[in-house]
Amino acid sequence: MKKILFILGFSLFVVSVNAQNTLVLKSGEKMNGEIKSLNDGVIKFNFKGNEMSFKVAEVSSISFEAPGSASSKTTDASGTSTKGVSYVMAGRKMTKEPKIDNLTMEKGIVVVEITINKYGNVIKAVPGIEGSTTTSNYLFTKAKQAAQSVMYDTGPTMPLEQKGTITITF
Repeated sequence: MKKILFILGFSLFVVSVNAQNTLVLKSGEKMNGEIKSLNDGVIKFNFKGNEMSFKVAEVSSISFEAPGSASSKTTDASGTSTKGVSYVMAGRKMTKEPKIDNLTMEKGIVVVEITINKYGNVIKAVPGIEGSTTTSNYLFTKAKQAAQSVMYDTGPTMPLEQKGTITITF
């Protein structure tokens, strides 16, 4: 009986962990699990009960979702799955999502390297870093504007400046 309860409890633990974060590698592989830490450019990630380590350079994006939440914070205001936003910012949550407008038929993914201050404001945005699938100056400009409109949470122990990325799919 104890063995069955342990297996059931462990299974529920794994299921609840899987609903928290989605890690997308540059290879295109998606994994649902829980991010445990980010230290020295290495992400420790729990995937199906196993702790895995990935270099930040291997990761395309990370999506954060509350356990049991049906909605995703990584889609744009229209709710479509082909356009969206994901970000990598260790220990921070996005409090104001970007407004994305694309008045052309151009499509692509733009990865923007951002620097935020301790108050959660974007103070620098550089579009077109590794992982981008377009070279369109128009999409770079729109992605930079969108990234600059984002805000993150703040707290008394936040670093003065912090770097991360925002990935915008047009």
